[in-house]
Amino acid sequence: MQKSLLIRLLVIAGLILILLIPLQMIEVVVSQRQSLQHQVEQTIAASSSGAQRLAGPLLIVPYTEQEIVVSVNDKGKEKKEILTHHRNIIFAPSRLRYDVIAKIEPKYKGIYKALTYRSEGKWTAEFEVPANLGLALDPKLFTVGVAYLAVGVTDVRGLSGTPKMLWNGQPLVIANGTNTDLLGDGVHAVAPLIDVLRTHRYEATINLNVAGLGSLAVAPLAASTIVNLTANWPHPNFGGRFLPQSKTMTDSGFNATWEVSQLASRNIALMQKAASEKLPLETFDVSFIEPANIYQQAERAVKYGVLFIMLTFAAFFLLETLRDIRIHPMQYAMVGLALAVFFLLLVSLSEHIRFLYAYLIASSACVSLISYYLAHVLANRMRGLWFGLKIAVLYSILFVLLQSEDNALVMGSVLLFIVLGLVMILTRKLNWYQLASRKTTA
Repeated sequence: MQKSLLIRLLVIAGLILILLIPLQMIEVVVSQRQSLQHQVEQTIAASSSGAQRLAGPLLIVPYTEQEIVVSVNDKGKEKKEILTHHRNIIFAPSRLRYDVIAKIEPKYKGIYKALTYRSEGKWTAEFEVPANLGLALDPKLFTVGVAYLAVGVTDVRGLSGTPKMLWNGQPLVIANGTNTDLLGDGVHAVAPLIDVLRTHRYEATINLNVAGLGSLAVAPLAASTIVNLTANWPHPNFGGRFLPQSKTMTDSGFNATWEVSQLASRNIALMQKAASEKLPLETFDVSFIEPANIYQQAERAVKYGVLFIMLTFAAFFLLETLRDIRIHPMQYAMVGLALAVFFLLLVSLSEHIRFLYAYLIASSACVSLISYYLAHVLANRMRGLWFGLKIAVLYSILFVLLQSEDNALVMGSVLLFIVLGLVMILTRKLNWYQLASRKTTA
């Protein structure tokens, strides 16, 4: 007796499974467009400069050490041999302050864009060079070479303008490269030292303007490092080994300050080892991102497509059951396709206009189409408008879910519970056996 009701449920379930095909195709389109977005970012990085990591400054002092080796030959006579070793000693700043202002500028290639930045930074570093370079050697047994100041920059193509370095107030001549594997690529300048037999303090001031794409990272190499970053972008993503001590966020940008000591960072302890084994240095970084990329939002929206179709078909089924109105499976399918096309409209429109406006246009178009169609299918204009209003409410809830990424799961769970509760309340007095018998007789 329940055969007719069971067949209807199986047909509706089959339609839902069939409609998964266009939803899956739309999801593939979203994935392809997102892949193109990543390719554009890589292309822009390849033609200009990519993510930047700044490290330093370090004072590197080369020296030549003479070692006297005494050996005894077979006849018992002593033989003295002088061996020469070429080594570097690296001094990290005792204190370092880096003030930087970053300006975010989107670059476009067709309809796709990537976030680039231009930064203006000033380094103020204090160095303490101990007497005899801190070496337990006889001053007569080693010779000090030409010391130099080095700053590491991941992609030197991002250097804009002419970098400036001052050493105790005196300008230095800057050259390419850092001459050390520890810092990688970058710039350096000869830094004259005073009498190395005594302890001296030096102050270095460096003005460095760097452009990049996506993120800016700093490797703290001083005993005490303070970095202050200001940018005109309201959506930073802080990462790396250290989070900012303080930050201020506004609609027009943000300001963040990091304070890192050598007790918290292993960089100074690893410097000598990293120079030979090329170990990665610890950094803190900030990425300039869009909080909700249009393709990420569209991808998340498509995942709710099945839920939309199921809820709409459930409403149709309840209408058939409670009002004794028959809706043909083809009419189910037409409405389901209209719901699926919404997501395709959303992706295509959001590539050209703001996501909010694209969402409003796509949802309004689909709600209008479905309302007009159901008004004729149900032969009742008010029922068509009523269904359109329900679908508009669903679209509104979906938009809230897309904007509240952190609360999407709990909000979705609550929505499903409310819908299930409404269905159970509406059908609490329905005699399904009697209904199936009535439909079979009819």
